[in-house]
Amino acid sequence: MKTKLLLIGLLISLTGFSQSVDSVLIKGLIISKDNYPLPYATIRVSNTDKVVNSDLSGQFEIWSPIEGILEFSCISEPYRLSINSIGVPEEGEIIKFKFDLKKPRSNYKSRKLKGRTIKVKKYHSNQFSDLILAYYDSDFERITQNHFKDHINQNHKIIFMIDGQIMDDNFELSDLDYSSLNKIVILRILDSVDKIIFMISTKGKK
Repeated sequence: MKTKLLLIGLLISLTGFSQSVDSVLIKGLIISKDNYPLPYATIRVSNTDKVVNSDLSGQFEIWSPIEGILEFSCISEPYRLSINSIGVPEEGEIIKFKFDLKKPRSNYKSRKLKGRTIKVKKYHSNQFSDLILAYYDSDFERITQNHFKDHINQNHKIIFMIDGQIMDDNFELSDLDYSSLNKIVILRILDSVDKIIFMISTKGKK
């Protein structure tokens, strides 16, 4: 009996330990084949609600199960990459994901970052992709309301993201302070359900 109790205790301890190390933090930089950053790319952990977007310099951070799959959507090209193929990153390591896409702009000066570069190949399968519906930095109220009404009428799921933070489901369009806005990007994610993301940047964001 004592032996059984010890074994049960050991199993519980091992289970608790495995749960604490089964996720990894991926710090990444998304770049084109010309070594230019790819901003506003969508990075999702497959079959989960974990999703982030790369910033203006192409960088992102996301937690993923060690057995997970990262889905990248850069412009309109979908890609998939397993965490196992990446391996556990070293502490502070920034992994550069290089995609075979044209550079988005020519005035960016690259910075030297410590880490590996992974060349990602495209997989031809039924995966979601992003479509940029709008990008604007003025006339916020009129344009935003027009897009919002259009997608509500089409029964699309609306997601608001302000300065990189996804708002709760009860967030309303009327909660926006248009005077504080800097720019807005509207993305459509083609998934099992059409989702529209209003990516909003405020003037207070550095």
